Amino acid sequence: MSKRSKPKANKSKKKRSKSKAGSSSANKAMDVQKSVEQVLPAASEQLNTEPEQDDQTEVEVRLNEPESETPVSSDVQTAPALLSPSQGTEDKDEIQKELKEYKEKKPEHKEEKKPKTHVKKKRHTGLKVLGVLALLAVYCAAVLYGFFWVDDNIIDPDIFPRGTTINGVDVSGMDLKEARQALTDDWNTHSISIVNTEGKEIGELKDFDFQYDINDQLEHALRPGAETALSRIIQKDKKDIPVKMDPVGNTKNFKKQFGDLTIVKEAKGDKPSKNAYIDKSDTEFRIVKEVIGNSVDTRLLRKAIFEAIAEGDDTFEYRRSDYHKAPKIISTSKSLLEERDYCIKYLSFQITLRNPIDEYTIPPSWLDKMIKVSNKGKVKVSDEQISQFISEVLYPKFTSVGDTRKLKSAGGGTYTISGGTYGYILDVEKEHQVLTSELKDREDVEREPYYAGKKPGKNWKNDIGNDFVEVSIAKQNCWVVRNGKTIVDTPVVTGVLPRHGTPTGVFYIVYKATNTTLKGRNDDGSKYESHVAYWMPFYLGFGLHDANWRGYFGGTIYIHNGSHGCVNCPPSIMPKIFANCYAGMPVIVH
Repeated sequence: MSKRSKPKANKSKKKRSKSKAGSSSANKAMDVQKSVEQVLPAASEQLNTEPEQDDQTEVEVRLNEPESETPVSSDVQTAPALLSPSQGTEDKDEIQKELKEYKEKKPEHKEEKKPKTHVKKKRHTGLKVLGVLALLAVYCAAVLYGFFWVDDNIIDPDIFPRGTTINGVDVSGMDLKEARQALTDDWNTHSISIVNTEGKEIGELKDFDFQYDINDQLEHALRPGAETALSRIIQKDKKDIPVKMDPVGNTKNFKKQFGDLTIVKEAKGDKPSKNAYIDKSDTEFRIVKEVIGNSVDTRLLRKAIFEAIAEGDDTFEYRRSDYHKAPKIISTSKSLLEERDYCIKYLSFQITLRNPIDEYTIPPSWLDKMIKVSNKGKVKVSDEQISQFISEVLYPKFTSVGDTRKLKSAGGGTYTISGGTYGYILDVEKEHQVLTSELKDREDVEREPYYAGKKPGKNWKNDIGNDFVEVSIAKQNCWVVRNGKTIVDTPVVTGVLPRHGTPTGVFYIVYKATNTTLKGRNDDGSKYESHVAYWMPFYLGFGLHDANWRGYFGGTIYIHNGSHGCVNCPPSIMPKIFANCYAGMPVIVH
């Protein structure tokens, strides 16, 4: 240190000792100013980096320097002066003591009063304003571009993004229609091999010409939602989209290929499946169990093959038992059990019809067709079903007209005959009326059938009885039997064959007449009139009569010179025949 500087130091020391309190206060003020000056650069840097304030002002801080040995206003809280290397040890101790006292006396919650400052506001330059506007414009443009990009590529795109594949088919840049056609064309090139359980090929389907139900799937693939679309953009392995290719319809080409498969040709099997059912032959209403056969349900098989095609399988394993046609109704089906309850409740009554040697009880199966009973017990009768029942069941059973009969010939031997007009006839109209009433009542009934005309006797099965006229075309002979005895046995001439053959069957004499003129036409179209003394018609215009224009009877005359269908009898025998016959008497022609 120089001698010139030493007095200055002493002078300074002298000043500090002269007024210790003033020196301390002045140092404190200087230290406050230094502290503010140190803060200003940091504050300025922060103002430049932090967002601009609304008024866009710049702050300039100016401190009033305190005059020497002038105490700082009590309104300003000052910190103790910082130590200087030129200060003595005693002064240092004193300053540290003052600093400690300052910290202890410092108020805990009272804000420090800041030095008086002068704030000067300055407007930003035009360059800074333009910069802010430019940044704002760029931000808005980015937001707008992002919105339209998201809408076009994620929310509502019209084409598939680049690199997108569906079922391995590249659909980049395609719209829905183009993508659908591309997938259809590709899938129709596939083929599927039909193999048995041992892996042996037993058929093949190829050259498909299907359309596929993929519209909804493609729509979803194109517009899957923002989250899925973004994940596909980020993760390239998710761009291949699986779509199930469900075939639509049964095309002509596929139908032919399917029908030509051996498994389809042999689908019928030898044991068809049968539904469980209720035995309605009697009132026990027994449930007959279902039968599972070996026939193949081709509709089920076709559906399974369609599913394999949709999944893109190249093989289809066929196991016959998987496609057996299952019964639709089994013994435990609810509908079957409900039907049985219905039968027990409403079809347990019996209507029995008796003739002299036989009887018939209407089975519940027919009762079920002819009536329907509501839950409230109201019966509805079907006239159509009653008519069908009478014509198919009652009339054939209780009518003997046209029945096949095995008879003993008056000329010897036996013969079988059917057809004709003779027999007992059920009164259809009366039966319909009575049966309708009985079905509505649903009560047990036993009665005889209603007949038109004569009621059958004990000889129901042999209703010809012991009185009849028998004509044999083969023998060209006629017998009249009364009370089982042959009264007349005579040769006759029947209709010429084949034009005017005499009708065969069991008939009856409609009426008897004498001195009658028979009229008709010859084969050449000319008319004829023949007078007969005795006339007994048995069917339409056919009957027995005398023929005085013939000199010979029997033999083979009928083959080339027979009648027009009537039975020509010798004039000498005809009166006896006429006398032993009556209206209603059976006439058997065989």
